[in-house]
Amino acid sequence: MTLAEAITATINQFLASGDWPSPYDINCGQCEDFAIGVIDAITGERENEALYMEWVEDQDSRYENYAHAVICMDTPEGYMYFDSECPEGVASLDDIPVVKNNLEATVQL
Repeated sequence: MTLAEAITATINQFLASGDWPSPYDINCGQCEDFAIGVIDAITGERENEALYMEWVEDQDSRYENYAHAVICMDTPEGYMYFDSECPEGVASLDDIPVVKNNLEATVQL
């Protein structure tokens, strides 16, 4: 199972519960449980050196107070970041939709 497949399967589990109607909703309250579930599905354990969960606010002071967990994967090309809205991953945390939307809202203020 690839990481994208594990993310999609975990999204489907959350959606099937009826408590979280969309990937966006998963990101707004269940991002940590989601990330842990995906990592467990891939590794059979919580985390390892190549695949782990990280809070975005621990990565960059611009993300302070975001309280959003992402899945981080160390690849030969650099780090990739994943969440329920980014099953294929992005190379920059700025491209995670929750982060991007918050950054844009902050710039508009």
